[in-house]
This record gives sequence, C-alpha cells and structure tokens, in this order.
Amino acid sequence: MDKEENIKESNPKIKFSEEQFSDFVEAAAHDLQAPLRKLSVLIERVFTKHEGQFDEDAKQYINRIETCIDEMRSLIDGLMELTKVDAATAVNTSCDLNVIVSQTLESMREEIEEKHVLIQIDSLPVVQGNTVQYKQLFKNLFENAIKFGKKDSECKIEITAGLATMEEKIQFDLMKDKKYHKIEIIDNGIGFKQVLAEKIFEPFVRLLPKSQYKGNGLGLFICKKIVFNHHGIIYAEGDEKIGSRFVLVLPETP
Repeated sequence: MDKEENIKESNPKIKFSEEQFSDFVEAAAHDLQAPLRKLSVLIERVFTKHEGQFDEDAKQYINRIETCIDEMRSLIDGLMELTKVDAATAVNTSCDLNVIVSQTLESMREEIEEKHVLIQIDSLPVVQGNTVQYKQLFKNLFENAIKFGKKDSECKIEITAGLATMEEKIQFDLMKDKKYHKIEIIDNGIGFKQVLAEKIFEPFVRLLPKSQYKGNGLGLFICKKIVFNHHGIIYAEGDEKIGSRFVLVLPETP
C-alpha cells in the first residue's frame, strides 16, 4: 500500500475522531453551563437577601466570584465556537467578502458606535469557502482590533486587498499556479512585540492581564484554524507604537 492509499484510508478515521472530539466538547460545554447558571442565581439571591449586611471585603469577594463566572462562561463560549469550526461542512460556496464584511460589521454596529471606531475598506474579492467560517474569522479580527485599541485615541481599522505575488507564494510554499488574494486588517492599537507574532495564535495565550482586557484566549487560534481550513495563510506584524497588521492569504478556489 503506497503513501497516497494510506492517507485515503486514514482520512475517514481522522474525520470520525474529530467529530467525536467535537461532540465531546460540545456536550461538556453544555453540561458546564448549567452549574454556572445555578451559581450565578445563588450568588444573586444571597446578595439580595442579605443586602446591607456585607462589609467591603465581602462585596469584593462576591465581585471576584462573579468575574470568575464570567470568565468561565467566556471560555465555554470559545470552546463552542471552536467545535463549530471543526465540525463545519466541507461544502464550499461563492463568498463575496464585501458582503460578509458588511454583514459582520452590521452585527457589531452597537460596539463600533460606542467605541467611535473608524473603518476604511477596499473593494474585497469573491472567494470559494464557508460563509459562516469567514464571518467568524472577520468578526474575531475586528473584535481583536477594537479590544486592543489605545485608550487615548480613536480606534481606526483599515482593510486592504490585493493579489499575492509569486515571491509570497514561494515564501509560504503555496501553489504557484493558483490565484491567492492578500487581505490586510490594519489597526492603530497597542500592537505587540514582533517576537510574539506566532505565539498570539496559540490557544489560551494572554499577553496582557485579564483585569485589563477580557477574553478567552481562543479568538486568534480560531482565526488560524479557519484560514487553515481554507488552505490559506494568516500571520501578524506588531509594533507597540503603531499598532497591528493581520494578513490573510486566501486561495480564490479550494
């Protein structure tokens, strides 16, 4: 049996294993939500019933418990998003990224208006892919840009598009005869040290304290998985004075 036949034989087993893992995580996440809801209700009841009887130390402890509950809920939500990425069908459709980005920004309108975010968008390409996954990809990247905006200046996000060059195809070991679109999401936020450019895509990684920036540490990891699912490349460049630049290199067709 040659290498290609071995791969063909192992693919169904891998797929079945991934489906089992997704089912397990989804079931576990669902089961964890119930005790979290009960815990929230019990804390609220205690606080309501004994209102005025707590000193400042007790109030701080209760606030910390509530914060822990929120963090746990955020982590569970992140794991649920991850299972959706893994379990998504392989069926590809025509995805107009102009429409997808517009719909994504519309779903985030409240947050964008509240933070006074300025957004500039180039004309974006049409690619083959999974619409739901692409929406999740851009949503995570936009949320990341807004979350890590500088507190003393307006948040600006610029989205540019072009074609990947032959040099870039060679650099990233992409198919030379295939058409790839290069999309950049540029912000003027707090950025990051370039030495951490690969680490930020790892799961549960936090470069800054939880007390300053909320999140479950899965957003960029999910972005990486989505781009990988579409046989593309994602990388980031950071500068603590200028901001961040996330680059997507996506094939026009699978």
